[in-house]
Amino acid sequence: MLNFKDKRVLVTGHSGMIGKELSLILNSLGAIVVGADLYNFVDLRYFNNCLKVSENIDYAFLLMGVKGSPKMTKERPVDFFVPMLQCNTNSLEACRINKVKKVVYTSSIAVLNPQTDVFPAFAKTTAEMQIDAYKIQYPEFGQNCFIVRPANVYGRFDNFDNLNAMVVTSLVRKSILDDKIEVWGDGSETREFISAVDVAKGMILTMDKSPDKPVNLGAGETHSIKELAEILSEVSGKPIVYNFQEKKGDQNRVVFNDPNQADIGFKATENFKDSIIDVYNNAKLYYGDKI
Repeated sequence: MLNFKDKRVLVTGHSGMIGKELSLILNSLGAIVVGADLYNFVDLRYFNNCLKVSENIDYAFLLMGVKGSPKMTKERPVDFFVPMLQCNTNSLEACRINKVKKVVYTSSIAVLNPQTDVFPAFAKTTAEMQIDAYKIQYPEFGQNCFIVRPANVYGRFDNFDNLNAMVVTSLVRKSILDDKIEVWGDGSETREFISAVDVAKGMILTMDKSPDKPVNLGAGETHSIKELAEILSEVSGKPIVYNFQEKKGDQNRVVFNDPNQADIGFKATENFKDSIIDVYNNAKLYYGDKI
């Protein structure tokens, strides 16, 4: 395992769902975590800020992203596309200039199926191509940049106030604040969900193994929206109501079998039901008196 003790480790997007889990693990390994976000702490849209925050950094995990549902990215694509391009481009180039030893860039499974979320997928693909360009022109840096593509991530540190959040967060919020758990469609759609804890562990493993191809981080199993709702109904005591008037999402969205992906021996370890209940319990504590 790569030695993180007393190493200065940059985590962009560190206050997000994956970033918080990653920072906790890195702290436990003795790392000195330097956090940066899009608007808070350090505004990564500006190149000089990226240069400053990556000074004297040993390792970097670039997680910054703009979260939202596919519906939101279709309605307000600029809000997602532009800041992601700015932050990705600036952060990677600043790490090159400051000679960061190893970088893990968090892409998305959307790059394998871009029609599901076109603008974020293109922004992520552009950053992957930037890394490919470094491998050609600046191989001493580019060969030490690694790409991970997480599946549908959920976690206890997500933004539960985001009304346009992904399905796990949305249904968790409904199970706490509403008198019913409303599911759009019949709930038959399946997703390859993965916990933020497993993603964080997979990112550290990727940096340690230094693969020469992208790593697709999935749990290796799929679950339906109906199964998710039933877990939340069981723990909350709230009934499930299926709304057939609302449009449901893609029927199946999983990590695709990609012949170009690297095999680093990653295995997700979090139990789906147990981790969903953990997310629910943490969200319930978050809402507190609002319930």
